[in-house]
Amino acid sequence: MQEMTHRHSRELDVFYNEHSDACTNCGRKFQNGMRTHLGYDIERNPVVLCDDCAYLLSETVVRYRWTESEYEKVPPESKLWRYIDLSKFLSMIGKKTLYFASAESFEDIFEGAKGTLELKEKWDAFYLDFFKEAIQTAPGMKPEDLTAEYIEENAIRLLSELNASENVKRKHTFISCWHCNESESEAMWKLYSTNVSNALAIQTTYQQLYEALDKDPSIKIGKVKYIDFSKRFSFVNGSFWYKRKSFEHEREVRAIITSYQAHSGGIEKAVNLEKLISAVYVSPYAPKWFEDVVRDVMQKYGLNKPLYCSEMLKASFY
Repeated sequence: MQEMTHRHSRELDVFYNEHSDACTNCGRKFQNGMRTHLGYDIERNPVVLCDDCAYLLSETVVRYRWTESEYEKVPPESKLWRYIDLSKFLSMIGKKTLYFASAESFEDIFEGAKGTLELKEKWDAFYLDFFKEAIQTAPGMKPEDLTAEYIEENAIRLLSELNASENVKRKHTFISCWHCNESESEAMWKLYSTNVSNALAIQTTYQQLYEALDKDPSIKIGKVKYIDFSKRFSFVNGSFWYKRKSFEHEREVRAIITSYQAHSGGIEKAVNLEKLISAVYVSPYAPKWFEDVVRDVMQKYGLNKPLYCSEMLKASFY
């Protein structure tokens, strides 16, 4: 079996993001725990291969046990909407950036939560047992050193470190939120613009968002899952992909960045607006002059995209 080189490249990481679910050669779908191989074939094409096809590798960059992604992937042509007020729109098109807010700044107190406080004792008990087992089976440990006291003390230490690291994650996880829907949403107009008469919506697709962010492999884009936290936990490494069922109407897709260099309430990432924006919609509650302001702003910044009044303004008959 080849030695791993660990020579990652942006090209290889982008390829893995887009082809991580199945063997490049035979098409076999990967299952949890299956050994997979990421690297290059003899023609230096990136490949991710199952064990049976690993002989095709000319270079093995990394070998790993495949695990299912912590988030649900979004179909490429799914329509996404971002409801914002004029000031945020001006900032976006003026700076050509997309804002990612710190998870710590969100109003939802369950952002990044593992479960309800009443279940924390059960959570801690599970991971305490997990760490005890890990300590006892760790390579290189001498049986005579594995006293009950040693195991207990170090399991408690590891649990404490785990809990502390989860709080830190809220400071260093940054999120851009989108609404997934084939049409605009009256509820979203009112919920996610500070002044609904001074609001607009950007319409895009998953594929456009992904490409507008330059296919950055450090940015994960996926659907939020809505659960009852009083009956189950989220996951240690995927808690920011879970929200309470009371938010299910949001149908949220989020782009997530983890950065330990950023220390502010949010970060801005360069974005290609021509790729990102399919169209801009003006709030159904906006006065006529607001549409003119938005059109002038788009012309000033050279944003040549369709501008529509909300379809909720269409007349009805009885």
